[in-house]
Amino acid sequence: MNSNQVQLNIPLSFKQVVDIVRQLSPSEKQQLSEVLWKEQSIEDIVIPEEDKQIVRERIKKYESSPESYLTWSEIESKMADRK
Repeated sequence: MNSNQVQLNIPLSFKQVVDIVRQLSPSEKQQLSEVLWKEQSIEDIVIPEEDKQIVRERIKKYESSPESYLTWSEIESKMADRK
Protein backbone atom coordinates (compact mmCIF):
# COMPACT_ATOMS: atom_id res chain seq x y z
CA MET A 1 0.00 0.00 0.00
CA ASN A 2 1.48 3.39 -0.97
CA SER A 3 1.30 6.56 1.13
CA ASN A 4 -1.74 7.88 -0.81
CA GLN A 5 -3.90 4.88 0.01
CA VAL A 6 -6.07 4.37 3.03
CA GLN A 7 -7.65 1.06 3.89
CA LEU A 8 -10.62 1.09 6.22
CA ASN A 9 -12.44 -2.02 7.31
CA ILE A 10 -14.60 -0.45 9.98
CA PRO A 11 -18.19 0.75 9.72
CA LEU A 12 -18.46 4.54 9.62
CA SER A 13 -21.45 6.79 9.88
CA PHE A 14 -21.98 9.49 7.29
CA LYS A 15 -21.01 12.11 9.88
CA GLN A 16 -17.75 10.28 10.54
CA VAL A 17 -16.98 10.21 6.83
CA VAL A 18 -17.66 13.95 6.61
CA ASP A 19 -15.36 14.56 9.56
CA ILE A 20 -12.62 12.58 7.82
CA VAL A 21 -13.12 14.50 4.56
CA ARG A 22 -12.80 17.80 6.43
CA GLN A 23 -9.30 16.73 7.46
CA LEU A 24 -8.14 16.28 3.86
CA SER A 25 -5.96 18.83 2.14
CA PRO A 26 -7.56 20.97 -0.59
CA SER A 27 -5.80 18.86 -3.21
CA GLU A 28 -7.10 15.63 -1.70
CA LYS A 29 -10.61 17.08 -1.52
CA GLN A 30 -10.40 17.93 -5.21
CA GLN A 31 -9.28 14.40 -6.02
CA LEU A 32 -12.13 12.98 -3.95
CA SER A 33 -14.59 15.24 -5.72
CA GLU A 34 -13.42 13.95 -9.09
CA VAL A 35 -13.77 10.34 -7.93
CA LEU A 36 -17.29 10.99 -6.65
CA TRP A 37 -18.35 12.60 -9.94
CA LYS A 38 -16.97 9.66 -11.90
CA GLU A 39 -18.74 7.18 -9.61
CA GLN A 40 -22.11 8.88 -9.96
CA SER A 41 -24.24 7.67 -12.83
CA ILE A 42 -26.86 9.75 -14.60
CA GLU A 43 -29.54 7.51 -13.08
CA ASP A 44 -28.41 8.60 -9.60
CA ILE A 45 -29.29 12.23 -10.26
CA VAL A 46 -32.72 13.14 -8.97
CA ILE A 47 -34.27 16.41 -10.10
CA PRO A 48 -37.15 17.47 -7.86
CA GLU A 49 -40.48 17.94 -9.59
CA GLU A 50 -40.61 21.56 -8.39
CA ASP A 51 -37.36 22.30 -10.26
CA LYS A 52 -38.66 20.61 -13.40
CA GLN A 53 -41.79 22.74 -13.20
CA ILE A 54 -39.73 25.94 -12.93
CA VAL A 55 -37.82 24.99 -16.09
CA ARG A 56 -41.08 24.16 -17.93
CA GLU A 57 -42.52 27.56 -16.96
CA ARG A 58 -39.39 29.38 -18.14
CA ILE A 59 -39.46 27.54 -21.48
CA LYS A 60 -43.14 28.43 -21.91
CA LYS A 61 -42.42 32.08 -21.09
CA TYR A 62 -39.58 32.16 -23.62
CA GLU A 63 -41.67 30.48 -26.33
CA SER A 64 -44.46 33.03 -25.87
CA SER A 65 -42.10 36.00 -26.42
CA PRO A 66 -38.62 34.96 -27.61
CA GLU A 67 -37.93 38.49 -28.86
CA SER A 68 -37.77 39.75 -25.29
CA TYR A 69 -34.71 37.60 -24.55
CA LEU A 70 -31.08 38.12 -25.53
CA THR A 71 -29.13 35.64 -27.63
CA TRP A 72 -25.95 34.18 -26.19
CA SER A 73 -23.84 36.34 -28.53
CA GLU A 74 -25.71 39.46 -27.35
CA ILE A 75 -24.98 38.50 -23.74
CA GLU A 76 -21.30 37.96 -24.54
CA SER A 77 -21.16 41.33 -26.29
CA LYS A 78 -22.73 43.13 -23.32
CA MET A 79 -20.27 41.43 -20.97
CA ALA A 80 -17.32 42.42 -23.15
CA ASP A 81 -18.54 46.03 -23.17
CA ARG A 82 -18.39 46.09 -19.36
CA LYS A 83 -14.63 45.44 -19.34
